[in-house]
Amino acid sequence: MKESKLKNKLFTSGTLWVIFRFILLLGLSYVIISPFLKKIAMMFMSPADLRNPTVWMVPQEPTLDNIRRVIEYGDYVPAFINSLIIALLCAVLQTFTCCMAGYGFAKFKFKGNIIFFILAVFTIVVPPQTLSLALYTKFRYFDIFGILSLTGIGPIKLVETVLPSTILSATALGLKNGLYIFVMRQFFKGVPNELNEASFVDGCNPIKTFFKIMFPIAKPMLISIFLLSFAWQWTDTFYSGLFNRSMLVLPTILTKVTAIATESISNGTMMSSVMQNTAVIMIIIPIFIFYLIFQRKLIQGIERSGIVG
Repeated sequence: MKESKLKNKLFTSGTLWVIFRFILLLGLSYVIISPFLKKIAMMFMSPADLRNPTVWMVPQEPTLDNIRRVIEYGDYVPAFINSLIIALLCAVLQTFTCCMAGYGFAKFKFKGNIIFFILAVFTIVVPPQTLSLALYTKFRYFDIFGILSLTGIGPIKLVETVLPSTILSATALGLKNGLYIFVMRQFFKGVPNELNEASFVDGCNPIKTFFKIMFPIAKPMLISIFLLSFAWQWTDTFYSGLFNRSMLVLPTILTKVTAIATESISNGTMMSSVMQNTAVIMIIIPIFIFYLIFQRKLIQGIERSGIVG
């Protein structure tokens, strides 16, 4: 009888805990997801729905006019193509260079190893706005150690092109690269040194060892870094506004859409907030789909990163 009562008590307490946890997670999910659901609903609301106080989430007169206006007024298609090219290019370069940097910090002993690694990681906490003037000046009057000036060519203007972001990514100085270097170093620290030693015995130099052994086994982490880099680059406003003010990219179409919507409000044809919400959702949707496709690989890479250990 006592064992039966104890089992019933444990079952009841376990059931109550499951119910409480479900209600808690449901409430948190609602708080997090509700603003996005409202923004998505506003995408399909007509002016009549927006003026109707009884309409909350489900539009009574759904329309695609808001999406059409963002595509037309915001030049969504060319901005999407430009963002895709820049994000892919930067993500590929950052993944490769940060992998090499992380491997070097993890497997090679040299003077200043720890200091240089700390400086690389420290770039994560440095606000990029503090470097904006120096970065802009460097690429506005780009010169390689003064060589171009000495040869009579003079400084080259690289702003308003993809070259500044490309150069920063290729030298592991791009967006969030300190984090990627840290993650790759932690991963390679967990790789046994015997693999390096065995490859050296077989006649491989450090470069061959990296490309033939280390690079292939780091594939899960490389995929995770590529996905994170692509996502951050896709929604980046700092570098886009600094180097590509005249180039159409998705983060900058908000300015165009807002300006056109604000001008149209005086004519009573649309609402600024609806246009902004629609533009934001249309910027986020591609990266959301991208995440749904590769979420398993992203989680696998994070699990194998070695950060927890």
